[in-house]
Amino acid sequence: MWRLSFLLILSAFGYCAPAQTRTVTLGIFTGITSSHTWDQGISKDARYRARYDIKFAPVGINYGIDYTNFGFVLSPGLINVGQHYFVVNTAGGHEGLRKIDLQYIQLPVALKFHLIDMSFLKVSAVGGISPAYLINGEEVVQHNATKLRFPPSLLPLDVPGYTEVYDGVLVPEMNRYVISSKNDFQSIQLFVQAGIRSDWELSEEWKVSFDFRVNYGVLEPRKAGYLQRLDAFETLYDVPGRRRDLFGQVNIGLSRYVDIEKTEKARKRQIKGTPKHVSPKKYPWPGPRKNRPRG
Repeated sequence: MWRLSFLLILSAFGYCAPAQTRTVTLGIFTGITSSHTWDQGISKDARYRARYDIKFAPVGINYGIDYTNFGFVLSPGLINVGQHYFVVNTAGGHEGLRKIDLQYIQLPVALKFHLIDMSFLKVSAVGGISPAYLINGEEVVQHNATKLRFPPSLLPLDVPGYTEVYDGVLVPEMNRYVISSKNDFQSIQLFVQAGIRSDWELSEEWKVSFDFRVNYGVLEPRKAGYLQRLDAFETLYDVPGRRRDLFGQVNIGLSRYVDIEKTEKARKRQIKGTPKHVSPKKYPWPGPRKNRPRG
């Protein structure tokens, strides 16, 4: 179903109503993201507390088509997704971090509805979908030697160095424990998007854009094999629970007009302001030939 939706939106890029004015732009963008991971297992695990971080989104390409009341924007690029959590001891102190880091190549295709449509400014509501391909993924935990409150489903523990006491589990220092690697994550993800965008015209050739979107991952990001190990309580720092990724994205972009209609519009503006002493070959004298000025 999502493949059909993607093809329908993509095909709309080629649509052009004869009575509509069209502008086409091509440029680059960069930005930041902030992620929230909806994980049923983590939310009920006393060992973790949510932490919110800002991640850099590398440079991507921005291609847009605007008509009179609506437009489309295609912006392929890299995106960093995944939340970090504090590792919390039995007294509530922070002893380390659990990090979820996923990097995707994504292909967002969005439809814009112009709320404000002026010659120098467009403000639009944005909605679309974004197929994404995983290029790197990892989930790790690191913490000090401390006492943690493990979920009852993981007890009793038969792990060297981990000692159960009456109010928790004494654990050794952990420099880098890999909870899941790239092979444990799905290669394909699908995000749905909604947000708002503003396009400011700097000149006849350039515009700058500010884009804010909220993205929701439709698919479970982890593979079935990992979920089976999770449901069998074979993981030391994770417990069963389904997961979805949500992230906010703020982008700034610089684009150049590349369409013929925009160039023609600029040419007409230039001609309108042409001084009167221009060559008569381009602007013939309106009167009879005998009344034309000589020279």
